[in-house]
Amino acid sequence: MKKKEILVLPAIQNLKEIAEGLSSQLNITKAKYSQVEFQFNNGYANVKVAGKDFKDFDYAWVSSFWKTRDLAYAIKIYLDHHQVKHTFIEQSTSKITDQLIFALNGINTPNSFYIETKEITPHLDTIDRICGYPLIVKDIRGMRGDSSKLSECKACLLECIQKLPRHRRFQFQSFIPNDYDWGIMVANGKVVSAEKSYHSLTGFLNNACNGSKEVFVDVAEVPEDIKQMAIKASKALNLTWSRADILIDKRDQKAYLLEVNRSPGTTSKSTEITGARSFLKNIVKDT
Repeated sequence: MKKKEILVLPAIQNLKEIAEGLSSQLNITKAKYSQVEFQFNNGYANVKVAGKDFKDFDYAWVSSFWKTRDLAYAIKIYLDHHQVKHTFIEQSTSKITDQLIFALNGINTPNSFYIETKEITPHLDTIDRICGYPLIVKDIRGMRGDSSKLSECKACLLECIQKLPRHRRFQFQSFIPNDYDWGIMVANGKVVSAEKSYHSLTGFLNNACNGSKEVFVDVAEVPEDIKQMAIKASKALNLTWSRADILIDKRDQKAYLLEVNRSPGTTSKSTEITGARSFLKNIVKDT
């Protein structure tokens, strides 16, 4: 009989004693969260632990702490997608869980890499292979570009990491050259507002709070593929009210979903106001 491949993450105390007498039935892999890698490369997602893909296990015994709960939930999403049985894992989200959901739903996102460790030197070659340079270092729970940094090379990245807050957690993401990105507001599965955000000449962030210029566009003028990407992303996260930030690569006009904002700001005297108003009208009608 073929042995069952069992993952224990993180390894619990006295595991050897617990597994005593089961060696003929089980191959047990003990792992740490610092060994878990999230790789998003050319539209595909792979989640690995200690060099082995999670989908190759027969069962995953996953526990979590407050700090790693979002990673555990991202692992659950991946295990469910590949029909790998596992222990109960409660929901907790971050940019990692969102990007994994997008990738598994066929929504294009920038190439990215994440690992739960501050010591990235052993992973520099993987980061280079997946993300290339320049790349963006992003806080996985950040907002409005908070703590996002641009690194032009490996040496720049190592220097950047040393200056970042030690209590925060960061992912690495390919930098996509762009002139603007779309902000597409979706309410109840319908696009209700759209804007283009042009970054300032002195920065790379397209957030209004960081000096970008907002230009509102009639929804009818938004390319259909952009609208459908925003709607699909909203549905993938089971949201009824959100805004998708979609970046356009200026080299080939390819669209990349950056993130979905659950609490988007609304600009006065814009279509965001009328969009939010129509959302409220639907609530009144359906209540």
